[in-house]
Order: sequence, then C-alpha cells, then structure tokens
Amino acid sequence: MADTDVVWPVGTTDQDPGLADRPLVFAPKGFLIAILPDAGTAEQAAAELRTAGFTDQQLRIFTGEQILEDYARYRAQMSLPRRVAAAVTDDQETLDLYHGHARDSRAALWVHVTDDDEARRAIRGLSGSRTLHIRHYGRHRQSDVVLQRPTS
Repeated sequence: MADTDVVWPVGTTDQDPGLADRPLVFAPKGFLIAILPDAGTAEQAAAELRTAGFTDQQLRIFTGEQILEDYARYRAQMSLPRRVAAAVTDDQETLDLYHGHARDSRAALWVHVTDDDEARRAIRGLSGSRTLHIRHYGRHRQSDVVLQRPTS
C-alpha cells in the first residue's frame, strides 16, 4: 500500500483492509461524512468537491443499501474479542443515526481530510449541496456541522 493510499475505516470491498487488519475500536480520524438525500445528490456533491480541489482518492460514496450490507457483513465476520470490544466501545447513537439514514435510502459521502483547514474547505464545497448532516472526525475530536440554509 502506498503512503498516499487512504485506509477507509468503513467498507468491505476488495480494496479495503480485511477485518483482522482494522483497529479493534472504531475511531476514525481525518474524515468528514456528509449525509445526502440519495446517491445522485451525493455524486453531485462529490463533483462540487472535485471542483474545490479534492481528488477521487479522497472521496467515497456509500448508498444506504451499501451501508446496511457492509455493516451486516462486518458483524457476521466479527471474532469474539471484536464483539466484546464493540459491545463496550460502539457509539450506539452514531450507529442509530447512520443506519437510520441508510434505511431511509440516503447516501453518505466520506471525505478524507488531513486537517481542520481541509475539513472547512470541504464544508464550504458542500454548502451548495442538499446536505442533511455533516460530521467531522478530526484529529482530536468529532463535531457535527449545521449548514445554515436561507429561508424562502
């Protein structure tokens, strides 16, 4: 794996690390997640981010169906030690939030950001999108972002 490759903390495709190669505790750092109404809207938002200077390697879209399938596959592959760790460390509120959006057929646009400045640039790039929710997993904390929408 090249130094420039992004190791995505979610996803169970052939390009992702196997479950045994992932950290025992889910603690993403350097990612911004935007929830959008559907995959088409997520594609449009990704195009806006590319215009803002983000590369394809920094962007990944998951449909609601993919999110639910990946999580089911992840749970089925978990060893006993991982199940114990997950029982203690999983943030159920976050899981409920993301899986609720997934069940509503919404899409998640993950953006790899190296620092807070890049996260702010991504948020500005998403300001014209129909973003429903944004969470930034920074180096030291996670934060939710609310985009102010003009009232009609």
